[in-house]
Amino acid sequence: MQVARLSRYVPTVAVGVLFIISAILKLLGMAAFEMYLYEFQVVSFEVAAVVSRLIIAAELAVGIALLANIKWADYVAGAMLLVFSIFLIVQIQQGHTGNCHCMGEVFDLPPDKSLSKNFLMLMLLFWGHRMAKYLKQSKKNWIITIVVVSLVSVVSVFAINRPDFMRLVKEREYSQEKLTEMLQEKFPSALEGDKVICVLSTHCGMCKMAARKMEGIFTRYKWQDDEILTVFSHTHETSKPIEERIDSFFVETKVKRRNVITMDQDSLYEVAPRVPTIFLLNNGVVQKTFGYRNIYSGDFERE
Repeated sequence: MQVARLSRYVPTVAVGVLFIISAILKLLGMAAFEMYLYEFQVVSFEVAAVVSRLIIAAELAVGIALLANIKWADYVAGAMLLVFSIFLIVQIQQGHTGNCHCMGEVFDLPPDKSLSKNFLMLMLLFWGHRMAKYLKQSKKNWIITIVVVSLVSVVSVFAINRPDFMRLVKEREYSQEKLTEMLQEKFPSALEGDKVICVLSTHCGMCKMAARKMEGIFTRYKWQDDEILTVFSHTHETSKPIEERIDSFFVETKVKRRNVITMDQDSLYEVAPRVPTIFLLNNGVVQKTFGYRNIYSGDFERE
């Protein structure tokens, strides 16, 4: 008898667990999820960073409420799944086949498979709603519960992983003299007008994320190819030629290859001691430097 009573809650608990797992996996792959939302070019990167965390907090709150057997969670969960499913249908119609980040970076789910997952969750939700006996609460208690669960989820997500623009990050150290010498020798046109110099390494994960972020910024603010220079350092890795590693870098990041030069690591680190380092130049003079964490998209807006 007790087993039969508990079995009523299995479908709802299963959906709640899936919501929580989805939230945790997105949080673990936060940088990639931010980038995924930003690459739709609808909002700035800063807004995408906030929206991505609010989505995670909403999934976490709904998952907790489902496990707590609170009735309103069924309706909110169903509405969220319908919204997510409509988004996925649009992605399928537009021919997108890449990871939709519904389960973060751990599971590479294309839109069609994620849509099937949502359909299964909706069926479980409907089944559980018909069978379960919910906690009886007054309207006032419902409101209090919603506010408390939502606040705890939002605060937890933002505390665990703050958006980059909320972090105190120092600008990169650099040598204007060495940078000018490098550009005079290898790319003199960078000393005129507005230019962006991206100093990267082919094996650096943060460099790959910085390259993807900058690609979105270049597209959004219409930077021209001849205004962008990417500088790669030679590293201790010798298993593959540098050109082969550079080609792999652009293929993996799906970033457009523009002007590219290479330098030995010691010489390059005299210019910029750390990678990634992004230089925003005007007539060869550094206006601002960025690491991955402090790239603010508004700094690259064209007049």
